Order: sequence, then structure tokens, then C-alpha cells
Amino acid sequence: MTDTFCNYPWKHNYIHTNGKIRLCCATIQDIPSNNKYTVFDASKHSIEEYWNSDRMREIRRKMIAGEKIRDCERCYEQESQGVKSLRDSSIGNLIENTDADGTYKLPANTMQLQMGNICNLKCKMCSQMYSHMNGLELKEMKEKNPRWFHWVQEQGANVNNWTNELGIKQEWYKNKNLKYKMFKHISENIEQITIIGGEPTLIPEFYEIFEYCESKGTLGNLAITLVTNLTNTNPKLTKWLPKLKSWQIWASVDGVAERTEYIRYPSKWEKINDSLNFYKSIMNNNGGITLSPAVQLLNIDQLDDLAKWWIAWCGGSLTKQLNWTWLATVWYPLICNPNIAPREWRLKVADKLSKYKFDDFYDNLVKNLRKDFHTETKAKELQQAFIKYNDEQDSFRNVSLTWRRLIPDLEQALTQSLS
Repeated sequence: MTDTFCNYPWKHNYIHTNGKIRLCCATIQDIPSNNKYTVFDASKHSIEEYWNSDRMREIRRKMIAGEKIRDCERCYEQESQGVKSLRDSSIGNLIENTDADGTYKLPANTMQLQMGNICNLKCKMCSQMYSHMNGLELKEMKEKNPRWFHWVQEQGANVNNWTNELGIKQEWYKNKNLKYKMFKHISENIEQITIIGGEPTLIPEFYEIFEYCESKGTLGNLAITLVTNLTNTNPKLTKWLPKLKSWQIWASVDGVAERTEYIRYPSKWEKINDSLNFYKSIMNNNGGITLSPAVQLLNIDQLDDLAKWWIAWCGGSLTKQLNWTWLATVWYPLICNPNIAPREWRLKVADKLSKYKFDDFYDNLVKNLRKDFHTETKAKELQQAFIKYNDEQDSFRNVSLTWRRLIPDLEQALTQSLS
């Protein structure tokens, strides 16, 4: 059973950016409602409605029986390749509190909220699903160059993960009745919550969670992880964060100075540093900051410089409160994945990075650069797509620092590979 069992269907609530309810962030299947024709949606259904639904009870029964769940295919695939997945196989007393039909008598105690797609950035690896600004830009580019946009649609996940309903804002939390039911659920049951966007600090309802829990006297029971692009802070957080059981900022910073400004367009390096200093100033004993870069083709060559900068910012060494994670390698869109680059360039970058000893995750990234994940034909197709997509986007944005100017050795390697 431990080869297939995961405790998330017992302990975790997950709401996607569009409000659809899933098992966790690693799944792509929405939980179907009991009528089989619709799916559970946080803008229409409460947590209580889906928690012991037909599908959730079926999942728990199958988990207990040692059967595989289609929702968990991504974790199974990662594990088959020797990669540690998000699956948590610890059982504890979960089964003894589960009825024979799969009903679980207790509520979840962890949650991840994807608070819609409202964002102020248009990140290179992002899409409409996570940034309405990204969608609006693509919509404008479509009007300027319909043929290019048609090519983007044909390419699909090679170059952009979402090209329909561009510019639509996902704001599932606007249903006031269900919003307060969720706040009540969080206040009474949730011990640890991760909040992602979009950019949560731009969303008023994000702050309402603090207000509600404070009014109920439960703020001190809650541990919060906030994933943020650090382009916006709110002085109100100085009031609430110290009262939490614990809080952790996951800092989405993808490079040093102009590199992160290019990838997370149109962020400003100075503002990012100001925000980091803001959170550090109120960290006290219950707070922390974790660097969380999205490792991709546009920054893999600078990964050692990013690590050195972060260690220096942390005061010369990492601590329990000031740390990092290297879990977020960008696989889609495929043109953002480091392994589409020409082999000679990847080996050169791997040699550069390997001179700096960091940790196991860093070492694995270096090792993967030395592996060939694509055929030569497929790699060249993706290299051509990388150039075509980014050249058009750079031209549309009218940026002086294009990918060609930022990473000239990559430009040279791609030119040689495709000649």
C-alpha cells in the first residue's frame, strides 16, 4: 500500500486558480461532483460539499486497497524515474477514522489556495492560467500578428500553456457566502496553508483571511506559506505576521538584477530587494524567507551566481529562517526547459556550475544538464520555437535587453546548432 498510498485525500484541500477543486497541486484532474456532469468549484461549492463526495470516498477506498489513482499519475511517473515526488505515504491514524465506504470523519488540516490569476507580471514561463496580464499581452500580440499567434496555438505546450479565454480574470473567491464559509473552515480546521496566485498580495481577499482569523482568535494557530513575486508589500502584514504560529515567504526570484527583470517582466530588482528587506525586518522568531527560483533555460547558466547572491544576502550562510528550494524546474512550456539547449552549451554550463558546491538538488540540476532528454530533431524544433517566440515577444515589449543581449553565448550556440 505504501507504494501507492498518499495521505493528501485525508489531510489536504487544494483549490486551483480557476476555483476547481483537486487532490493537490500535482494533479490535473478536477474532482467530479456526484452528478458526474460537473466538477466541484469553490465559487459554487463549499469545502464540506466535496470532502466526502462519491469520488473522494472512492479515492480513499482505492488508496487503502493499494490501488493506483489516475489523479496521481504525475507522482508515480516521477518516482519511476527516481525523482522524489510530493506523495506523502505516512498513514498514522487516518484509516481508523475512515469508514468502510471511504468517508473520513475529520476535516483536512492543510490547504493550498491558488487565489486566482490576478497578477502584475508577465513572466516568460507563465500563462493566462496564472497571470491575467500574461493573457492580456498575448491577446494584444494576436491583434498585431495573427499569423504568429496561430503558430503559438498550433505549438501548444511547446511555447505557451494557455491561449484561450485570454485576459479573463479568475476570481472564484468573489462569492461572499462561500468565501466566508471557507474562512470559517480555515479558522477552525487548517493548521498550515500555502497561498499562491497570481500575486496574492494584490488581492484584497488574501488580507481578509488574516482579518477573519484574528477576529476569531485563531490567527496564532495558523502557519502560512506565501508564494510572492516580491513586487508588492502591504504595511498591514506587520500587524498580522507576528501573530501567526509561523510564516514563510517563498521568494520567486529567478536571477540576479537584470536577469530576473527580464524573466519576470516588468519587475524591478530594486523593488525586489526592498521587499526582501521588508520581510526580513519583521521576521522575528516565527518568520522565514525561502528563495524559490523557477529554474529554466533563461537562468540555468546563472544559477551559481544566484546562489552566491542569496547566501551573501542571508549574511554569509543559510539558516533555518533564511533558506532556499530548488524544486521548481520549468518543464512546460517546453521552450523554457534547460534541456532543449544545444548539448555543447549545456555541458559548458554544467562545467561552470559544478565548480560551485551547493547541495544535492543543485547537483542534480547539473547532472540533468549532461543528459539528453530529446532527440536531436526534437531539440532543434524546440530551439527554433524558442527563438521565434522570444524574438517576437521581445520586439513587442520593445525591451533593450533582449534574450540575445542577456545570454549571447546561448544565442551563438543556437545559431550554430541550427545552421
